Amino acid sequence: MRIFQKKIAVITGAGSGIGRALAIQLSKAGAHVAITDIYQEGLDETESICRGLGAKVLAKICNSASLDDMQSLVKAVIDEFDHVDIVINNAGIALGKKSLVDVSYEELEHIMGVNLWGVIYGSKEFLPYLLDRPEAALVNISSIFGLAGIAEQAPYCATKFAVRGLTESLRAELLDTNVEVYTVHPGGINTNIAEEALKDAQGDQERQKAVENFKKLLTHSPEKAALTILNGIKKKNYKILIGEEAYLFDFLPRLLPTNYSKVLEFGIGKLL
Repeated sequence: MRIFQKKIAVITGAGSGIGRALAIQLSKAGAHVAITDIYQEGLDETESICRGLGAKVLAKICNSASLDDMQSLVKAVIDEFDHVDIVINNAGIALGKKSLVDVSYEELEHIMGVNLWGVIYGSKEFLPYLLDRPEAALVNISSIFGLAGIAEQAPYCATKFAVRGLTESLRAELLDTNVEVYTVHPGGINTNIAEEALKDAQGDQERQKAVENFKKLLTHSPEKAALTILNGIKKKNYKILIGEEAYLFDFLPRLLPTNYSKVLEFGIGKLL
């Protein structure tokens, strides 16, 4: 997909971070956007910016982990725009650094709901409409933690590996169709995801310190991430890596399939 002008794009988690940056860049390119978030204030800000750029905007509070909410979103998008050309399943959360033994089932269900089921719902519910278009793109945001397993990040890695597997399987299914399927693996992007993890860690000094350390690795801007994603779509680069660390995480498990964890843990420790 080389031209975004007049395309209808759906972006979840667009109230801040990569989602907002994508909505803004697509609006600048002449697309119209349907944006969602669970926070009204951030969503309103993104809507205002995109409207100021001349885009038609549908803004809707939506919990990606809810099938009812996602089905309601699909109906609203089709009612408003009649069709959809691009779907970007971007909404996601993190738990911070925490061993699996210490993670509650409630936390596991929450992160699985947003990071995995949200992508499943967004892919499955919108796919029939994407298949009706002359050209369309489905973009699912994984992570560098969907390329390599990291200690004390098992729940997050589980969701992001699953997003990768889901998306790569969908790409194989849709090879002979008009739908382009993209997996995105961002490195350290400076978004609100760490702030949300900090909120969840309130009262737990060890977890708060771990999240603060993690924030030191967030060296890339959401704007850089959005531009890399959109350039990847234009070039039909179906596996989009963002940041030098993404290339490292992609390469090391293939070079050292049984020992890469030690190398990555040592490197992360040095950076912190």
